Amino acid sequence: MKKGLFQVFYIVCLIAAFLMIGCAAGSKVTMKQESYTPGFRTADFGRYKGKTVILDNFINQAANTKTWGYNSADNKVYYEATTHLESYLWYCFQKAFQQMGMKVYDQTYGGYWGPHPYWWGPAPPPRAQAAVRGATEFQLILTSMTDQEVKFQVLLLKNGENKLQKDFTAAAHPVSSQDPQALEKGAYRLIDQMILTIFKDRDFQKVF
Repeated sequence: MKKGLFQVFYIVCLIAAFLMIGCAAGSKVTMKQESYTPGFRTADFGRYKGKTVILDNFINQAANTKTWGYNSADNKVYYEATTHLESYLWYCFQKAFQQMGMKVYDQTYGGYWGPHPYWWGPAPPPRAQAAVRGATEFQLILTSMTDQEVKFQVLLLKNGENKLQKDFTAAAHPVSSQDPQALEKGAYRLIDQMILTIFKDRDFQKVF
């Protein structure tokens, strides 16, 4: 009798252990920058059409993220990009800016390294200066990110002068479904909220 009770107890413990491991592991959602498509009306941002912007490297300083992704607010879902998180954000922003009709270049365009007062290198050569004169440099520093809230800082420069340095917070409604595809779409809509928060900001608009 005691042996039978011990076997039952052992089986129950095994089941509990597997359940705990499963809960701890949670689920994973893969985010792909090529699958991101802006979910907002880019026509609503006609003021930016034809503007030239240089996208500097994005920087991830968010302690609550990992190299490749971030967790949900309840830590039950891990959102993983197919590249480093800051690179994933960079490519999504590039696509959104281009769909707004903006001329988008990366920071290496024409040998341009940017006269950056923060961590950037030396001033660009004259030829590169002429190629990008009047363009706005855009840099994003990520400071916190979950599936429901993103905190970040945006820096804008023109011709080497700091025009804007501002903190932003973007929020999104939690996805009620646990379907991986629904969660993935929710991750892309969070990018939308980041971009909308920036482009609707009056201080940001003044620089452009």
